[in-house]
Amino acid sequence: MPFKRILVPYDTSKLSIKALEKAIELSMVNQPKIFILHVINEIPLPIHYSKIESKNNEVIITPLVNRLHEEIKNEMIVILEDVKDTYAKPNVSITTEIKIGEPAETIVNFTKQNNIDLIVMGSIGHKGISGMFKKLGSVARKVAEEVDCALLIVR
Repeated sequence: MPFKRILVPYDTSKLSIKALEKAIELSMVNQPKIFILHVINEIPLPIHYSKIESKNNEVIITPLVNRLHEEIKNEMIVILEDVKDTYAKPNVSITTEIKIGEPAETIVNFTKQNNIDLIVMGSIGHKGISGMFKKLGSVARKVAEEVDCALLIVR
């Protein structure tokens, strides 16, 4: 089955790098579009630091959280551009995206919105042992339960 749109959730862990390498290897066959997605976790703040307002049915988060997200995003833009340049191959289209949210939910939504055929992801990301559920990371497990496309989990 030829895959045309491959998603690689990327958190800079060794397994996410290995997943990207596998996606590049798979792309040599039929040159699909590869999406590298980094999800920035929402940052929980102690109640005395948080200021959440509602305006026009949208939640507005404190400027402190916005600044933190922007700093992380700016750092990740540089990292993802370097990753993109490192793995660039002729006839392989690589797009990078950065989203803020809960990782599994964001990956699932991105998959649906972008008609992804295949997700290639690490079994455990940066949460390591503390984030492990049996032998499959909680993000990978949640994604596996929710998506309709093919999923390749790299160990």
